Amino acid sequence: MGLFRPRKPLSPVRRVARALVWMTLVVVVWMRWTMPPEPVRRFTNPGEGFGGGREINGQRQRYREPTPKYVPVAPLPKDLYRVEIEISRKDYQTLLAYRWNGWGAMRGGVGPSQDRPEVKVTVREGGVTYTDVALHPKGSAGSSRSFDDKPAMTLNFSKHKKGQSFHGYSKISLNNSVQDPTYLSEAICREMFEAAGVPAPRVEHATVVINGEDRGLYVVSEGWGKPFLRRHFKNVDGNLFDGGFTREITDDLEVNSGDDKDSRADLDRLVEASSEPVPAKRWERLNEVLDMDRFISFVAMEVLTCHWDGYAMNRNNYRVFHDRSTGKMVFLPHGLDQTFGVGRSSPTASIQPGMGGLVARAAIGTPMGRKLYLERIAALRSTVLQEEKLTNRLWQMARRIQPTLAAYSPDVASWHAAMVTDFAERIGDRARSVSEQLASPDQALTFNDAGLARLTGWRRSLTGGNPGAARLDREIADDAVWLRIRMSDAGGAASWRSRVTLEAGRYRFEGRVKTKGVGATGGVGLRVSGARVPLRVLEDDQWTQLGFGLQVDDLLTEVEFICELRSNGGEAWFDEGSLRLVREP
Repeated sequence: MGLFRPRKPLSPVRRVARALVWMTLVVVVWMRWTMPPEPVRRFTNPGEGFGGGREINGQRQRYREPTPKYVPVAPLPKDLYRVEIEISRKDYQTLLAYRWNGWGAMRGGVGPSQDRPEVKVTVREGGVTYTDVALHPKGSAGSSRSFDDKPAMTLNFSKHKKGQSFHGYSKISLNNSVQDPTYLSEAICREMFEAAGVPAPRVEHATVVINGEDRGLYVVSEGWGKPFLRRHFKNVDGNLFDGGFTREITDDLEVNSGDDKDSRADLDRLVEASSEPVPAKRWERLNEVLDMDRFISFVAMEVLTCHWDGYAMNRNNYRVFHDRSTGKMVFLPHGLDQTFGVGRSSPTASIQPGMGGLVARAAIGTPMGRKLYLERIAALRSTVLQEEKLTNRLWQMARRIQPTLAAYSPDVASWHAAMVTDFAERIGDRARSVSEQLASPDQALTFNDAGLARLTGWRRSLTGGNPGAARLDREIADDAVWLRIRMSDAGGAASWRSRVTLEAGRYRFEGRVKTKGVGATGGVGLRVSGARVPLRVLEDDQWTQLGFGLQVDDLLTEVEFICELRSNGGEAWFDEGSLRLVREP
């Protein structure tokens, strides 16, 4: 007998089974090799996902790199809400297909706007199940994200089930905070508005799970509606208008709540009062239809917090409520996620900016409105914009969410602490800047009898491209001073800038410019901050007179004048002695 016995032949059934096993194994290995699973993205770069984007197909629909997936590496603390949302496959596909394109709804916008879809979902939190909850995406140009990324959304718990509420809220917004890496701007600023006497919804924090996938930390905001209004007003039957995306009160605003949603007579009265051409009469009419005391505080707080994307400066991110108990309109703040000098602002921004909102221009553009506004700025600097108190409160809020961020990634927690430090420093910078501006109030630029005024105090500014690509210096030649910009082949944008305060009126900014070696790679121009004009391509070594016209509507407005070069090489000279402002009749 040998060491090995002959194996018994397999039965036909076992031979078939073995063949199926081997075939399955081969298929699995082939699929794994040819179609590797999408990796779960962790926080290798904590700042990834904040900002960025580009235009697609010539339309102003912005593409962004996906926000990193959130996979906790440690147990999550229990002190924040854990909101688990279940969405049917069909409804999830509907949400996934939605893309915000509010640009199409704007005047001159490109592409059609798309209605926000609404679906019914199930929500679980703290052992409680909420059914038939209405969910729709939220967010606009900066904060909108696709539903397979980190979507912002609104949950209405009582729309389909009367009386259903989430910890006392009938409606909440889950804000993704993609424009605020601290997750704290909304919270601290809303508390500041409240302290100034301007109502604002409450803010908390939560982690969110959608169909079993963790989407990370969110900012939870109390929803707009009658429950919020009842905390601040005796009568909540009036219309609450939604300012939408860069829309004015003259536009067809949506109504969040109200007993007569088809009526806009209350807004029409405000528009008529704001359009009154005589300042004294306009002030009188505005006080009849507008809660002026609250409005002055509202505008002052937007300016103090550098809320450049609000109503006063950008006619965006606001609500307007008709308080029937007084018969007056009340403006309320919204979208406070880019404050204290981020985005298009700076902690040293002027406390006398140009007003973009119709009502802000109308009110602050009167002598009495301007006087009250500056007095309110000074008062709120003393009572609300208190550096030590605010930064202490900021860190108190940060300590509450830090353990949750650390559970997702220690790197994220460290990076978050650095962002909070930066936020606290910006608050301090803003407080000091406001005090300095109040101590040395701006005086309007003085013009001679011919209506001319020289612009001085020019300072250097690098605004784009490689920071080392441009060199700016003053050059003295032929008894003249030239403001020179030299650009390397790396390319970029650089400018000389000067700020002055102007009274209402029409002006022309003009001066002599020459270039060398710029060619068709770019151009030069004169403009004011916030304006975009085509750059000029000039012949080499030929002085050319350039000009830019502007209209100032407010009584006193700070305007920043810019002498700019954008190119991939070459240099430009601006004759400082020729840079002047002409007051036109």
